[in-house]
Amino acid sequence: MRYLGFDDALAKCHSAVIADVLDRIGHREQCLSSNVRPLLPTMRVWGEAVTARFEAVDRVADRPFHLEMKLTDSLRHGQIVVSQCDGPRLSAAWGGLLTAAAKSRGARGVVTDGGVRDYVEITGQDFPTFCSGLTPYDSLGRMDVVAIDVPIVCGGIDVAPGDLIFGDADGVVVVPVSIAERVIAMALEKIDGEARVRQRLRAGASVTEIYDEYGIL
Repeated sequence: MRYLGFDDALAKCHSAVIADVLDRIGHREQCLSSNVRPLLPTMRVWGEAVTARFEAVDRVADRPFHLEMKLTDSLRHGQIVVSQCDGPRLSAAWGGLLTAAAKSRGARGVVTDGGVRDYVEITGQDFPTFCSGLTPYDSLGRMDVVAIDVPIVCGGIDVAPGDLIFGDADGVVVVPVSIAERVIAMALEKIDGEARVRQRLRAGASVTEIYDEYGIL
């Protein structure tokens, strides 16, 4: 799948440096809302977006979870489930059983602007999960997946299937697939520059002089 060949590079990255690169090339609105947080601050994830859109319902569907199950069964190595949740109250777009299924298929994580439940089960499986909050509420009869593999808006940001998703303790960044390779390369250059700057600052160099020289802060 996309981006697997960039694992070594992305392992060196963090969300802030990717956001800085996106700023530099004119994509200044690519970070999900700050209320989309990892279940644990140590969770990091990157990979290819696979999308789902939930909409509010007021009854249980004749065949509940149909598209949710279809998407989960289709997951492949290196992919991340990204879901948009429109509902009247926070309910769970993800849980422990879906985590077990997704992980068995090589999926890397989940990002949702909805809720998640089964915290202990998910964290026990070491599955990077980013959400707007925890809730015991099931999605059943509250919201259903109405579309998969379509453009969505998650956490206020446009996400298309195939986009590069990068998440860590600072938040989640979406990199459009059309510029992903360029952004990864630029992020590595910035990381190298930051390492040199950090070394100079630790040795007592002037912040002003270092910024004038490197343009990094």
